[in-house]
Amino acid sequence: MSQATRHQTPVQEIAHHRGGLIFCLMLAVSLHTIDATIVNVALPHMQGSLQATFDQISWVVTSYIMASVVLTPLVGWAAARFGVKRLIMLAMVTFTISSVLCGISLTLEAMLASRVLQGAAGAPLIPLAIATMNRLSTSPGERARMMALFGLGTMVGPVLGPSLGGYITEVASWRWVFFINLPVGIIAVLGIAATMKPGAGLPGHRLNLAGFLSLAIAVGSFQLALDRGETEDWFESAEIIAYALICVASLWVFALNSRFSNRPFLPGALFRDRNFVVGMVLILITAGNMTASVVLQPPMMQNLMGYPVLDTGILLMWRGIGMVFGMMLAPRLTQVMNPRWLLVIGGISMAAGLSPFIFLTTETPAVLLSIPPIFHGFGIGIMFVMASTIAYATIPHELQVEASSVFSLIRGLGQAACISIVVALVSRYSQINHAELVERLTPLRPYTPSGTISVLTSTPEQLAQANLLVSQQAAMIAYNNAYLALLFAAATVIIAAFLIKPRQFDDEHAVEHPVEA
Repeated sequence: MSQATRHQTPVQEIAHHRGGLIFCLMLAVSLHTIDATIVNVALPHMQGSLQATFDQISWVVTSYIMASVVLTPLVGWAAARFGVKRLIMLAMVTFTISSVLCGISLTLEAMLASRVLQGAAGAPLIPLAIATMNRLSTSPGERARMMALFGLGTMVGPVLGPSLGGYITEVASWRWVFFINLPVGIIAVLGIAATMKPGAGLPGHRLNLAGFLSLAIAVGSFQLALDRGETEDWFESAEIIAYALICVASLWVFALNSRFSNRPFLPGALFRDRNFVVGMVLILITAGNMTASVVLQPPMMQNLMGYPVLDTGILLMWRGIGMVFGMMLAPRLTQVMNPRWLLVIGGISMAAGLSPFIFLTTETPAVLLSIPPIFHGFGIGIMFVMASTIAYATIPHELQVEASSVFSLIRGLGQAACISIVVALVSRYSQINHAELVERLTPLRPYTPSGTISVLTSTPEQLAQANLLVSQQAAMIAYNNAYLALLFAAATVIIAAFLIKPRQFDDEHAVEHPVEA
């Protein structure tokens, strides 16, 4: 090593141009977070083009989340083996190519394969961006500002994703939701190539392959069982039973590996820390609540209420705005308020924002679809910050990397599992409600939801119209039931608030471990 190289600052070792590298990293992270939400508004249009059912089209979201989450624990090992710059560029190139493949997909199978590849490519972007931006910081105060900037970058997805997806789908088609990634991805790749120096690596990580594979198989089979369960009639199907057995067997292998391995994939000390366990429960509920509510709303508004796709995207944006305010205020409120009571406020705000949705009808005005989500998002923003702060508050520094991997895994599992559960609820209760409403249609009790259709009608066209109205009302009630389940889940965080260990939660943990929304 030359004398000049030895005296280089950490910033000089990493970047040719510090500001340019930060911009390109944030561009890559924003692209990844936007793609997690931008497709939600376009799902009803994709459903028709890909000839998919309501529960099948939700796999477009869950496959992306699960691929990203399952591979996140491998990032440290891959960065040590291949180098940070090489891994980021490979991830961005693959992400951009897979986006194009999503846009040209003609079948559901092709779309899901492309989304899995896209999610896998996005897995390294956030952890490597955090690591690189931390190394670009020259002081603790600058690190705090850098992580605040990073937090705002991750919020681009929840805030702009739905409205941007609605606009693109309205003026072009849902395929351009993916094609728009091509020019942005090229700019990010070329920018990182020009501004980042090669050879920047992370400390070495040893990979416990058996532990990783057993955990990945367990998570994957569990998610497949949830996704396919409603279609295959759950445990009446040999396929679902096979998924369940594979999940249990893989978890058993993982438990044995964790118990007897000299270096387990996930240290057992993490799960003996009460605050970390409570933090995982909080992020599991909060992340699932946020993602499932956003996935439910577009098909409900477009298919049952008749809202255009652009209006749907704009109305979804308000939840993201509430999240921004919640995430900005939570760190300041922790300085003057007991964290337990702040969690209570977050849980109450989440539940209050969901409560109007259990009374929705097909004629609900737009104002009732925009104001409550602000409170829901505000509570979610508080909970994201507090879950991260509580989880890392009592974790030793030597376990911080492993804790981050587990935390990310649980967050993504909560998102994907909750989507599958609420979609299954909507599908099942739509059928149950339809059957119960039809039973009430008798000549003595005509059902006239709009005042124009009666069971006494006899022409096939009129009966078909009556059945359409009954199906619409049955689906609306099913959505009400799904939102009721989300409301109960949101209320449970109030109970979890009183399980944490009393301790002063300083800002350091929240800064070093920003939460991706």
